[in-house]
Amino acid sequence: MDLYAYMQIGALGSYVERNYGAPPRLRGIRLMEMERPYANPGDWQTKVFNSHCGKPVIYIHTRCVGANYRDFGADKWEQANRETFIEGIDDEFDCTYRDHYFRAVDDDEYRALVAKPAEREQ
Repeated sequence: MDLYAYMQIGALGSYVERNYGAPPRLRGIRLMEMERPYANPGDWQTKVFNSHCGKPVIYIHTRCVGANYRDFGADKWEQANRETFIEGIDDEFDCTYRDHYFRAVDDDEYRALVAKPAEREQ
């Protein structure tokens, strides 16, 4: 579970839902343009995360792996967003979570979210 991403649902949820639809079993959101790479990426999941840091990418954390992936429609959700979907990776530490990466839809709302992160976190 990504607790920081979970705390961002309220601030970023409407942007995500408007641009990508309602994520199945949503557990968190991050604006990768605001993220910095981890210093010592030891696993594949961290390397994927680091590769998107500083870029206009939206990270969506769900609880959709294994049977949940299809049962809760994560496969259809990714496919419905194939124009913006970049990749998804299962969590190495908890096999019930998955990280999905999408190209950001660069609109006024996105630019405001990126420009004012301090206001978002209040």
